[in-house]
Amino acid sequence: MTTALAKRRYRLGWRLFKGTVLWARLWLLAGAALTLIASAVFATAIETGMWPVAASVLQWFAAVAASGLLYARLPVWISQGWTRREITVGFAVFGILASVALAAFVTAGFAAEHAILALIDQAPGTWGDALASGARYLAVTPIYFFSGALIGVLAARFSGAAWFTAAALVGAALLYTVVLSLEFGVVWFERALPPAAWTATALALIAALLAAYASTLRTLPIRAKA
Repeated sequence: MTTALAKRRYRLGWRLFKGTVLWARLWLLAGAALTLIASAVFATAIETGMWPVAASVLQWFAAVAASGLLYARLPVWISQGWTRREITVGFAVFGILASVALAAFVTAGFAAEHAILALIDQAPGTWGDALASGARYLAVTPIYFFSGALIGVLAARFSGAAWFTAAALVGAALLYTVVLSLEFGVVWFERALPPAAWTATALALIAALLAAYASTLRTLPIRAKA
């Protein structure tokens, strides 16, 4: 019984991940197909391809989904008897699984776009460049996801305060500026810093967001709703 209860938090994370994949799979596949077709059609006009834009949009999808889902489901989970610790761990597991899966999807998209553009002699770089562009989202996607999760739990705590919306917008804008530098300024960062430093910067930001998310959620004074 004790073991089953201990594993319950991880099952919550897996169920959230599986449900999200089932809900989003057709939208993701359709969007990827349309983006890759557009990349081929406009290859001469858009030299970098369309997939980098799609990859960035998908990061916003991760952030908004994390924020909205956590904010909406927190009262329900608490009313069902889930502890704040279980929710914290379960949602973090969901975030890790979702981030890895989305990064893999983005990487596959970069590879597919490179293959398509290579067929018409319009590939903007090498295979290594394409795969590296996707691989960096293993560090970028968790930043978006846990930024959204932090905003969601802060909204649950402070959404009734008049200053919260303005503070959330300013904070999100500042954070997004940093994330954009990591997401699209990868070449600049690699010139100024070794790749290990770029990775360390991203990991440090992920750790800070996780700590802030966990600390806020575990001390959240929220009333359960049926």
